[in-house]
Amino acid sequence: MPNKAIMLITTCCLAALLTGCEESNIIEKLAVLEAGAYDLSERSENPITTTVLFPTVTREGKFDTMTLTANGKSIHDTFVKVQNLTSLKIVGGQGTILFGEELSKKGLFHVIQSLRRDPEIGTRVKFAIVEGHAGKILEKKFPSIEDNAEFIYKFLDRAGKHTKVLFTNQYRFIRDYYDDGIDPVLPVFSYEGEAIGLKGLGTFKGDQYVTLLTINETQMLNYLIGDIRNGSLMITMNDLKSGENIQLSLSNINSKNGKRIDTTNMNVEVILRLKGSVLEYTGTKDISNEKYQRELEGEIEEYVRSNSEKLIAKLQKYQSDPIGIGKVVRNRLTYEKWKKMNWTMIYPNLSIHVKVKVGLTNTGKSK
Repeated sequence: MPNKAIMLITTCCLAALLTGCEESNIIEKLAVLEAGAYDLSERSENPITTTVLFPTVTREGKFDTMTLTANGKSIHDTFVKVQNLTSLKIVGGQGTILFGEELSKKGLFHVIQSLRRDPEIGTRVKFAIVEGHAGKILEKKFPSIEDNAEFIYKFLDRAGKHTKVLFTNQYRFIRDYYDDGIDPVLPVFSYEGEAIGLKGLGTFKGDQYVTLLTINETQMLNYLIGDIRNGSLMITMNDLKSGENIQLSLSNINSKNGKRIDTTNMNVEVILRLKGSVLEYTGTKDISNEKYQRELEGEIEEYVRSNSEKLIAKLQKYQSDPIGIGKVVRNRLTYEKWKKMNWTMIYPNLSIHVKVKVGLTNTGKSK
């Protein structure tokens, strides 16, 4: 997210050029939105709650943030009410839009349709879910966070560069929602205690949030959805010799992802090939020895295979398909056969197996 001072000054200068207004005191007259949050209201006559956060500037040049909240019948209705709560002119610029847990479970289609019609909200604006009430994550003051909206934006920006499934914005959500044979996902944040943290990944069935994937499940999903470059993987598993839990950290992972479909018997095989470096290993094997390195590769293969299949079974249970198995099946069939197929009934009972091949390029640091 751009520096707040630069963003405010740039916006003000543009406003002055376009409107012909004097430049003096323009900053004090604008509220440039950094984030918006949408929740279900407790009032049936005004079912939507909107919370916005924007930076403020004092006459002494000190920066702070302010939040405003309003209930209404629709997104547009709440925005008009929010505007009436301040003498500042609210202008677009938000980098993040957050959705409350209950609203996400009910369905986001109508909210996102309203957001799409707003020309001030770009397709690259980042989407996320908040456990509980989304507006409260913007309102709450955290001792270690100066600007909650900026913190979330930078977190998503950084995470999205390293983990494919966490790269989520308006464009990707809408694309996966409308595409036949795949469901959207969104990061889920929590604000327990004195910090904002990533809870996991929310998976959807259509436009409804149906289940939360843990951090470990999220990293597995990352490798199931497609090829990955320069990925990482943190593994906790039992040492076969000592029986104790060991930590294994892999880095610089390049993975290849393939899927085989038997459309006659409706069987699917997901094939993963991973090559990476051992960053850290706390087990008892001397993995500089080629024999034990091969053994470790086999243990990693079994770990990835079993955890991937458990994750797929969980997704099938909730009829959520973020991997895009439906897209692969659809592409193997004619349009007529796909349309005749009741995919929502077939997918939960589909036989899906994962085959994994791991190669360690170096053994790094060990205990």
